[in-house]
Amino acid sequence: MKSHDCHVFMQRLLPFAFAELLPTNVHEALAGIGAFFRDLSTRTLKVEVVEQLQENIPILLCNLEKIFPPGFFDVVEHLAVHLPYEALLRGPVHYGWMYQYERAMKYLKGKAKNLAKVEGSIIAGSLTEETSHFTSYYFASKVRTRKRAPRRYDDGGVAPTYTVVT
Repeated sequence: MKSHDCHVFMQRLLPFAFAELLPTNVHEALAGIGAFFRDLSTRTLKVEVVEQLQENIPILLCNLEKIFPPGFFDVVEHLAVHLPYEALLRGPVHYGWMYQYERAMKYLKGKAKNLAKVEGSIIAGSLTEETSHFTSYYFASKVRTRKRAPRRYDDGGVAPTYTVVT
């Protein structure tokens, strides 16, 4: 699963998927942490809501510590305490997400032809794309390029023979 799929699973599906299978205290703790991240990941944040999240996260983590063994908790689980404060400083969480950079890196990795030297291959692919883009401006206007593709509904420049106003 990709990281976005894990977010969706934790925030939306987990509270409902295991409601009948788990004991009540375990389900409430897992649903609470899912609701915490769902509320923190909304498009618009209200200061009151974030302050409430900041007060609730230590309680949620204590409930999780009652359920899971001590070996489960490391630095990553502790970082959830700091997320509401960061949201107050930065704004909505989606401004700090890495999904857009992951997509950009996937696009750049697709240009890599020599897997032994990926960085140089990405640079060579980018240079080739830029060169072909800028040299396409020097072609004759009748030559089709990626930037000068005909419109989807091209009528060939035929002017209409009817008039709307008589």
